[in-house]
Amino acid sequence: MVSNLRKLLIAHTLMLFCYSSLFASNDIALQIGKLEKRLSTLERENKKLTERVIELGKIQTNVKASDLTAYLAQNEDDKNKFLEVFRHELKSNIDKSRGPWTKPEGWETIRNRMSEFSVRETLGKPTRIRPSVKPSIEIVYMYVGDLNSDGVDEEGYVNFKDKRVVSFKSPHAKED
Repeated sequence: MVSNLRKLLIAHTLMLFCYSSLFASNDIALQIGKLEKRLSTLERENKKLTERVIELGKIQTNVKASDLTAYLAQNEDDKNKFLEVFRHELKSNIDKSRGPWTKPEGWETIRNRMSEFSVRETLGKPTRIRPSVKPSIEIVYMYVGDLNSDGVDEEGYVNFKDKRVVSFKSPHAKED
């Protein structure tokens, strides 16, 4: 009787295994079908993009330097004025990318008695460092650059004595 029960249990286990693998194979077949559908969609899109790239490659995009003169003023004075403004804008953009000192928010946090380390951490690397001839100031951090594209460098400084801030001026401060 135990032997028959054992055989019956083995038979049921085999049937359950076959039954579950049947569902698993249906699930796998469904996943494969979805993947095949996605693959065919991607292949169609790839074909369209390839055709578009070939089409764009056939179009000539040669722009001659002489064509660019149409965008510049013909009057020599206007042309020089445009180029001067362009040069100021370019220099200003370069100066603005030199660090956090170019933004007023950094200067608002500078206080007397701050350490040199804290100032560098807040404002970034100065454009120049120079010793001072005044006995009350040992070293000066200079922050200089054209920040508003007017062709004139704005200048800020931080004065130190014993590695602590004793005075400072933001390049964003309005002149009196």
